[in-house]
Amino acid sequence: MNASESSRSPEYSEPDHTVSDSFADGPVFHSELKRVLFEVDVPENGKQGVLDALAQSGSDATISTDQLPVSRRTFLKKPGTLVGLSTCLLFAAVLAFFWVTRQPVIPLAKLSPELNLDSRFMSEFDRNFATSFPAQGGWHQKGLLNFIGQTYGLSISESVVHDAAVRFFRLSSGKTRTVYGALLQIPASRVSPLPTLTSFDPGKVEYTQLGKGNYATVKWVEADQVYVCIVFGGARELEALGRALQSTAA
Repeated sequence: MNASESSRSPEYSEPDHTVSDSFADGPVFHSELKRVLFEVDVPENGKQGVLDALAQSGSDATISTDQLPVSRRTFLKKPGTLVGLSTCLLFAAVLAFFWVTRQPVIPLAKLSPELNLDSRFMSEFDRNFATSFPAQGGWHQKGLLNFIGQTYGLSISESVVHDAAVRFFRLSSGKTRTVYGALLQIPASRVSPLPTLTSFDPGKVEYTQLGKGNYATVKWVEADQVYVCIVFGGARELEALGRALQSTAA
């Protein structure tokens, strides 16, 4: 029997060969092979070549981690895609800006005592525009008018922000009489048409009689703001307020 025939002995089986191959691919086999390499003399650079070959078993992880930078480079090589994405983002930002800032115009006639000026149902002003007292007259003089509570916000239109700022005040007039009123402020760009008056003038007044009481209203435009003074009462209450403001201005 020759050598080739002796290699085909009945003791050799295919399953044993498969198990050997699996063992050769395992970490135990690699460790054992490395140990033998350092104990056996091999040609120059031969040992390093085998070790490098064994290191290729971890190449799959290296390739998978390098795929992301390659995909980013591929994406950056497409300027049309970047320009399109940037344009879409800019367009969305512009739409959002105009959606928030675009507010409907309020008719001047709506700024009247018919508004619900019950502070119990009003919230604090959201400060979407700068508030200030009228420059003319004594509105800003301390001690003349006693402003009650905080500055409230009034929603007149379907705007997502408050349309007007409201301050409630009282004026002591004599020993027994007190004048109560409200001062509304709204940007002039939100009102149409603008009032014809440019200052508080009690001689130009609108009187309104409602089920909840009598009211006197004066509207004027000052700089870029429209002011509306609503006095809870009639001519006598409005005249008392006018005298107080004019005396301070003089």
